[in-house]
Amino acid sequence: MGKLIDKYKSEDPNFAFELNQLLQKLKSENQTETDNLFSTINILREQLDQSRYEKNRAVQEALSSKNNEITQFKHSIKELRNQLEKLKFEKQEAIQKQIQLSANEIIQLKKSCSALRNELDNLKFDKQQAVQKAISSASLEIKELKASTLSLREELDNLKFTKKEAVQKAIQGSAGEIFQLKESTQNLRIELEKVIKNYEKKMNK
Repeated sequence: MGKLIDKYKSEDPNFAFELNQLLQKLKSENQTETDNLFSTINILREQLDQSRYEKNRAVQEALSSKNNEITQFKHSIKELRNQLEKLKFEKQEAIQKQIQLSANEIIQLKKSCSALRNELDNLKFDKQQAVQKAISSASLEIKELKASTLSLREELDNLKFTKKEAVQKAIQGSAGEIFQLKESTQNLRIELEKVIKNYEKKMNK
């Protein structure tokens, strides 16, 4: 068929012109459909990248918040430990001063030490309560962060599923367009064959 077309093109310039126009039309339609498909794919890829970025940012924010809470908790413990060490030092210094005085002062010092020990026990108890309260608060916040992370993960999964459905719909739509394009190409080929047959009839006459 190719040799026959070349023959008609060489014999009849009008036929060659009509054939070139038909081919240009076919190429233009094919290029337009291809450009639309690539444009749809690029848009879907950008949306998927944006979803990944938002997910990573949400995770980083959650981790940063948890780390800040843990850092504050450690700082509170350190301050309590420093206060306790300072209190022990002051107690020892007071004992040495009382020893250098008299026996009566030593007795009074023992009483003072006993009172200080009670205060220290109370302070330790209060410190333990504060620590337990801080741990309980941190545990509650960590649970809330975990729940938030789980919720974000579920939202992300739903978003991925929605994006996947959109991609599938786009692919199905593209398949329909490709089918129409093939059908249009087949119709153009039929028209071309008709043109050739009509030309052959004219030549035979």
